[in-house]
Amino acid sequence: MARLSYQAIDQGGKVRRGTAVAFHEGDLEGRLRERGLTLIKSKTVKEEGQISKLSGGKIKPRMLVEFYRRFAQTIEMGLPILTGLEENAKVIPSKPLKRVIEDIKGALEDGSTLFDAMGQFPHVFERLDLGIIRMGEQSGMLPQCLNDLADFLEWKEDLRGTIKRATIYPCFVLLAITGVIGVWVGYVLPQVGTLLVEMGVEIPKITQVIMASSVFLQANWKSMIFGSIGFVAALYLLQKTKQGKLIFHKYLLKVPVIGELAANIAFARLSRNFATMHRAGMTIPKIFKVLSDSVLGNRHLERQVAETYRELEMGQSLAESFENAGGFPPLLVGGIRHGEVTGSLEESFNRMGAYYDGEVKRSVEALINAFEPAIMLLLGGVFGVIILSIMLPLYDVLGTLGQTY
Repeated sequence: MARLSYQAIDQGGKVRRGTAVAFHEGDLEGRLRERGLTLIKSKTVKEEGQISKLSGGKIKPRMLVEFYRRFAQTIEMGLPILTGLEENAKVIPSKPLKRVIEDIKGALEDGSTLFDAMGQFPHVFERLDLGIIRMGEQSGMLPQCLNDLADFLEWKEDLRGTIKRATIYPCFVLLAITGVIGVWVGYVLPQVGTLLVEMGVEIPKITQVIMASSVFLQANWKSMIFGSIGFVAALYLLQKTKQGKLIFHKYLLKVPVIGELAANIAFARLSRNFATMHRAGMTIPKIFKVLSDSVLGNRHLERQVAETYRELEMGQSLAESFENAGGFPPLLVGGIRHGEVTGSLEESFNRMGAYYDGEVKRSVEALINAFEPAIMLLLGGVFGVIILSIMLPLYDVLGTLGQTY
């Protein structure tokens, strides 16, 4: 199918312009006729690339949340799915998402299901979204499933914002401190050191060490920068491999503070995802298939989820499977066991998700609050040593001048 721009006349004689997806101009003419429009002319729209490949990087999650909310509302009002999509395409401000909606509408007109039509855009709609859409279609609960998806995406965005806040501020402060120290050690101290040597002042040991560090930095700063970049690039490439990512994520969980934060994020995602999919009616095998496929953000824990499902297949209960697989905290296992016993598994996972979500936010706040005084102490210590290395020889100079006069 191709995207065609067209000019047409409605029943009142008014010229209408727009774009539509059709196999050819004759097909477009028939589609417009059904809408009470008479085609005047049309032409193929040149695409910048495959929309299914390009749209994923251009459509913000907030736009998808708005789309799901509006789509659910139109269906709840009793409008047909095609009409709901058409109304969404009119009001959604994202042009890439408009084109995706129009393509979905075209696929539905050709007899596809909503799941199949949305499945043509894997870079826009994730596997979890598609699975819940399918269950909504099959169960007749599509509006509820769309609202659940919107709630879930909003939670993911809030969590992503929390993670960004935990990483951007420390990185910015460290970068600023590195720059200031580089200026002092690389430029200011050498100038002061040269002046002291010319005056014949005896250089204290601490000043000699700082000046030697300055000389080393001046001689090797390029190698140090390229070495740091190479080290970061090597880590990045390593964690891109399957085994490398597994090892990296496994040992990341053992890092103080950061490991606890990463684990809480993974457990929050596990709980929220499980509750959302279970509410939509997805089967346990499908739920575990999604959970073990790059959803938790930690490959080691995703492998433990896969191990949990193998335990489940051997006849263990869900709580026993999580416990035997290892890597999951007793609180999470206990919540799952309580949900199984009381028949409220979905509510238990929701409670666990809310708990770990709160733990993530508390961990971020604690990390930032601990980072600020630590940075101040580090900055004060470094500058104290630098100032001391300058003041000691200057003090000797002033003492010498006082004795002279």
